[in-house]
Amino acid sequence: MAFIKVTKNREGKQHVYLVEGYREGDKVKQRTIHTYGRLDKLEQEESGILERLKKEAKEGKFNKDSHIEITYDLNAPMNEPDKIYGWKIIDSIFKELKIDKFLEKYEDKKRSDKISDILRLLTIQRILKPNSKISTYKAQEELYGNWDISLNSIYRSLDKLDKIKEDLQIHLHKEISKITNRTANLVFYDVTNYYFETDSIEKLQHKAKYDELSQEKLEKEMRRKGPSKEHRPEPIIQLGLFMDTNGIPISYKLFKGNQTDPITYLPAIETIKKQFGIERLIVVADKAMNSSKNVSYMSEGNDGWVFSQKHRGKRGAPKDIQNFILEDKDWEVNEEMTFAKKSFIRERKIEGKKVKEKVLVTWNKKYAQREQARREGALDYARKLTQPQLYRMTSKKGGKKYLEVRLVDPKTGEILPYKPTITLDEDQINFDAQFDGINVIVTSELTMSDEEIISAYGELSEIEDCFRVTKSQLETRPVYVRTPEHIQGHFLTCFLALIHVRLLQYKTNKQMSSERIINALKTAKSTKLNQGYYRLQESEDMKLLNKLLGIKWEKGIVKHEELNRYPL
Repeated sequence: MAFIKVTKNREGKQHVYLVEGYREGDKVKQRTIHTYGRLDKLEQEESGILERLKKEAKEGKFNKDSHIEITYDLNAPMNEPDKIYGWKIIDSIFKELKIDKFLEKYEDKKRSDKISDILRLLTIQRILKPNSKISTYKAQEELYGNWDISLNSIYRSLDKLDKIKEDLQIHLHKEISKITNRTANLVFYDVTNYYFETDSIEKLQHKAKYDELSQEKLEKEMRRKGPSKEHRPEPIIQLGLFMDTNGIPISYKLFKGNQTDPITYLPAIETIKKQFGIERLIVVADKAMNSSKNVSYMSEGNDGWVFSQKHRGKRGAPKDIQNFILEDKDWEVNEEMTFAKKSFIRERKIEGKKVKEKVLVTWNKKYAQREQARREGALDYARKLTQPQLYRMTSKKGGKKYLEVRLVDPKTGEILPYKPTITLDEDQINFDAQFDGINVIVTSELTMSDEEIISAYGELSEIEDCFRVTKSQLETRPVYVRTPEHIQGHFLTCFLALIHVRLLQYKTNKQMSSERIINALKTAKSTKLNQGYYRLQESEDMKLLNKLLGIKWEKGIVKHEELNRYPL
């Protein structure tokens, strides 16, 4: 509340001010709202003015003053550089998820840095300024507020985060379910990998950095050479991610870099069902997960699946599905003649048992044109390889599948090991052309309509967008940490950052992309003026984000305590 303050200068002259108290950190300060001038001159104009001003201040008549008086010493440097306050939007999600309350039982009372504050910083900076842990520590000074977390505390927290990662995922699932009405019966699963800026375990072994006593340590090592999705030579780690129908992550699990995508599927399914107590799960995934072992496991556990299905080629593709595709009857075509579909129920033989599943076949004109163009490119390359010397020199598969190689002269019977007869395989070309524009989805849910299957599988692209966000905006890789515990802690913070971004998209009805939201938050900056006031600046996107979130925030200059309360 504002009050009248009278001060005396060196000459003994009294000056009257309207001031108010405020708290900045642990300190209580005062700021001048209005300067009335010398008391003797005021009394000349109005006798008893001081008593009137004190009475009006006590009654609160000055509390709604929309103007402030600020004076500057022109020779003094700027008080402070601009600082980002956009992190407070992220923090509002952090609080809504009740992460502080969850972490209370894990706090070490002997240490000044709380695990909740460390995790808050790691989450915020993974979104606003993703980098190494050292850079995160140094960048605290760029954030509005009192941030003073030590580097040792940041590294030490990773070990604790490793221990609580599963319990925290369960807690997040419960809180997100309240916010979004999540059921988690229909989930999406996919796998990606991230590379390290460190030596692989194989290289470390070669350097003799591990001895015989470290065998247990070697078994836990997660950095391995494997099938990198970015075709990188560095060691990688695999991450399997589950996502709900709103595009918000549910759970994740890390695997060693040398484990392939299908191998990750069953352990991940077991984990999520056990973690969240889900009785029956329907998983949407790509064809990499569509193996006999995985389908058999899902069927025995009374779980469901919506998988894409291989249908091309003369090997590996089910003949009954290929024959169904090539039949002219039963196609349903739209008016524009750009899309068609049909479906049937089949019995799939798996490990000596029969499993019923619905097969949905779709055809898309644009997809057909794209596949035709791609094949023409492969054929152009294949024609160049009809020369035996060029054929032997290239290791690329490319258009090789469209070549027929004869090592024996069909007329003379002469063996031609170095000068084989190489021609285009017209049968293979014509066979592949029959499937241009075709996509096949198989599901255990026999009663699902064709439209429901298409819709469910179409949402799988959201999980690919999640991976894109982690690799581009959140810069999850390259990974700089090394120990298994620190790796687990690092990915937990990345998972948490992704949840915050996706929840912001959910709350704004996906009217802004993740990239726009993050860039907008970075523009929300405050410049400290004197006497506890801050001048604000923000982009048009930040103004839009506030509007979409229902936050009324239109002032250009605010008090310290107002900024502390933002975005409430």
